[in-house]
Amino acid sequence: MTEQKFKAGFVVLAGLPNVGKSTLLNALTGGKLSIVTAKPQTTRQNILAIRETRGCQAILVDTPGFLAPMYKLQGTMLEEMRRALKNDADMVCFVTEPRLPEPKEEELLKSIEASSLPVIVVINKVDKAKPEEVEKIAAYYQQRLTPAAIARTCAMRCEGIKEVFSAVEKLLPEHERYFPQGEWTNRTERFYVAEMIREKIFLLYKKEIPYSCAVEIETFAEKEGAPDYIRAVIHVERDSQKPILIGSGGKAIKLLRECAQREIEKFTRRKNRLELFVKVSPDWRNNPRVLKELGYIE
Repeated sequence: MTEQKFKAGFVVLAGLPNVGKSTLLNALTGGKLSIVTAKPQTTRQNILAIRETRGCQAILVDTPGFLAPMYKLQGTMLEEMRRALKNDADMVCFVTEPRLPEPKEEELLKSIEASSLPVIVVINKVDKAKPEEVEKIAAYYQQRLTPAAIARTCAMRCEGIKEVFSAVEKLLPEHERYFPQGEWTNRTERFYVAEMIREKIFLLYKKEIPYSCAVEIETFAEKEGAPDYIRAVIHVERDSQKPILIGSGGKAIKLLRECAQREIEKFTRRKNRLELFVKVSPDWRNNPRVLKELGYIE
């Protein structure tokens, strides 16, 4: 009996904002690596997560939602998705809701078609549509993309996740591990701490505030026998946004700090002392120097 060869490869999750790519990534890996909120454009950078079974290593890449950029930050988000498709992918998981494609989705679909990569169509949020509507959408994408598989999922409830990963396993090429066994991401703890703070901003604040904020970790110090010390700076674009973030008597930022601290402690499994500061960085989303300092531009 011949020994089955090991398989490994990169799986790019692509789709419009808020279709559930980050929730799907977390469900596939069994942990929380991508922040998730109900607001679109929560994901700003490619998030890489690794799931390994006895015979394969799947590197799942959560990309920012596909959108027409209105400022430089969104331009970098679009470039992140395009770079993943062009350079990193062995296959594409196209994630969509149970509906026909919107006009703004056409450019993404054309990019996927032009890539000539194997495609898995994931119709997410099927709990929000009638079964016959889901099958109508499945038939459309079967003809449009000729995918290797079509999965129907409710990622929020972890329904249909086994079917997605089974399709991924079948399509992975024979290859040795890209990452050492036991690793589950290529990002640092500092990156995830910043993301968790940013997630709480999305959850606790309204209107333009979440989109106008960036989080920079200035200090992340681990001390044996003492809580980690984390100093984070929240960049906002305008002077008027700073008092909103802080709140009356500092109540809003106190709640933000407490919520973020709990989330970080669950992730790191260590106590921490988190300090938050707000800095006005005018029009940072259009400033290449600031975007580079914040890690959005290499």
